[in-house]
Amino acid sequence: MEKMIFSSYEIANSIKDTLRDSGHFPLVVTGTSMQPFLKNGEDVVWLRACNPSDIKKGAILLFERADGSFILHRVNKILPDGKLMMNGDAHQWREKIRPEQVVAVVNEIEKNGKKISCCSPGYRLKVFAWRLLRPVRHYVVRIIKIFRR
Repeated sequence: MEKMIFSSYEIANSIKDTLRDSGHFPLVVTGTSMQPFLKNGEDVVWLRACNPSDIKKGAILLFERADGSFILHRVNKILPDGKLMMNGDAHQWREKIRPEQVVAVVNEIEKNGKKISCCSPGYRLKVFAWRLLRPVRHYVVRIIKIFRR
């Protein structure tokens, strides 16, 4: 598959239409907020339409901010009022969104041509461990960056 990069504004309607018609949409990851799980320009996430049952701690969701930008972040917490506390894996800060802002959920991650299911036990264990490291993970990200150089 040839990788093409578009701005979120250019593909917003295409994503929504494709999800409605075929159910899946491949999207090349852009940005560094989801490192180390997702690499900028290298990894592909496979999106699918999001059902209410898909919204749970640890899930990666594509959502639309009030300014019209589309963001791919992980559910950190579900608040009693139903709002979702989201953040990127490389971030310490969080933001609240409404469930209506969710466009899609990541079903699979493609790394070097190999697909990894977000429901697989190994992946879920890594996510669980990463979520536990939240208070210190900015240090972990720095260490990972040093070793990648």
